[in-house]
Amino acid sequence: MDGGAIAIAALVLGGLGLVFGGVLALVSKAFSVPQDPLFDSVREALPGANCGGCGFSGCDAYARAVAEGKAGVSQCPVGGAEVAGRIAAVMGVDAEKMERKAAVVMCRGGQEKCRIRFSYDGPRSCRSAALAGDGDKACRYSCLGWGDCERACPFGAIHVNEERLAVVHENACRGCGVCVDVCPRGVLRLMPVEHAVHRMCSAMERGKVVRENCSAGCLGCGKCERSCKFGALKLVSQLPEIDLEKCVGCMCCADNCPTGALQANEALRRHALIRYGDCTGCGACAAACQFGAIVGGAGQPHSVVEWNCVGCGACAAACPQDCVQMVYNTKSI
Repeated sequence: MDGGAIAIAALVLGGLGLVFGGVLALVSKAFSVPQDPLFDSVREALPGANCGGCGFSGCDAYARAVAEGKAGVSQCPVGGAEVAGRIAAVMGVDAEKMERKAAVVMCRGGQEKCRIRFSYDGPRSCRSAALAGDGDKACRYSCLGWGDCERACPFGAIHVNEERLAVVHENACRGCGVCVDVCPRGVLRLMPVEHAVHRMCSAMERGKVVRENCSAGCLGCGKCERSCKFGALKLVSQLPEIDLEKCVGCMCCADNCPTGALQANEALRRHALIRYGDCTGCGACAAACQFGAIVGGAGQPHSVVEWNCVGCGACAAACPQDCVQMVYNTKSI
């Protein structure tokens, strides 16, 4: 090929490049998305976990919805109150109060407590195991323990122990809900970290069936319901359901559970103290107490019988002198 042909080919290719470049520039300009500084600022404030815990497909989608006024500023469970505050500052609004939640495993049926029906030799996946005879554990509501939740957790907050039972590390959990979505048994639930009692069983069976399958299961005996003096707990489908709005944190339900299917958060256990010098002996606290935990004569300073006090706080709410104090972590258990 002579030099002239090479030059012509180079010119043709160069011309085509210019034409295509111009076309691409025009298309890019026609279909370009205008920059939104509000979106950029909100997106920068987010942690970038893309977990979907906010209810959107990822951080970009949530940031777009916030910037367009279609979502609140306090919907990122991973970032919590700190991120909500930053986004609120960008949007010029007040951040709503966020209640921190963490995943709770509503099952204690490890291999030592929940009977194994057969030897499962399939894929180490809860979803696969659930299809094989409804799982090898006798309780059809139990944690299967093959680690779908552990593999799905983007924060390393769950592991499956040697008993084939999922365990959540509360401090590491960000409440994104990914583990809840992947669990085929539904034994994982997001619950408020600052709640006094959590249910630790999911077996909607009669007590006899539960007893045959698992030694740690809820028997539906009703002791928890009868022990609650505030109407905060009812048995629903053989399981205790706690009304978080009515619960006062006395933990009587957990203390009276014969199998440990209700678990008390001991860090929140409390009892009342009366400031002796401030008490006028009006008797309002004693009248409000349903547990016989306050004694004292009329007009005389009252005192608390600590072993009777369950920490419900009714006395503190009733005291007109504000001399009753609720103290955490001092009651002997």
